[in-house]
Amino acid sequence: MSDSPADPFPSRPRRDSVFLKARVESSDLVVECRVRNLSESGACIDDPVHLPCDGRVLVTMGTLHHLEGRVRWAQDGRAGLLFDHAQVDVAAARRPRGAVPPAPRHLAGWLSNMHSPYRRGDD
Repeated sequence: MSDSPADPFPSRPRRDSVFLKARVESSDLVVECRVRNLSESGACIDDPVHLPCDGRVLVTMGTLHHLEGRVRWAQDGRAGLLFDHAQVDVAAARRPRGAVPPAPRHLAGWLSNMHSPYRRGDD
């Protein structure tokens, strides 16, 4: 018998309240928005364009460029983003951004469907 029950909720990374600007790119738009809080795995942003839930995004903030992620939730003019592959360096996200060109738009070929949930794995 154990002295304490297993924790039913996994711990989540520490969130920092921030006042940052980020560029969020989706398949059909690019928008500048405010980042309200940031952690190593995600961010909460103001959502003036009503991003669709589970939509794929690229985020540029600070010296971090084109972080891949998806919209985890969207409600009341805000959205929660979950980043895919890397732990976000919060200090790098706070540095001045400078000029960063938008990610190239691939309108044809396999790159246009690279993140499609309907893409077959053997393509």
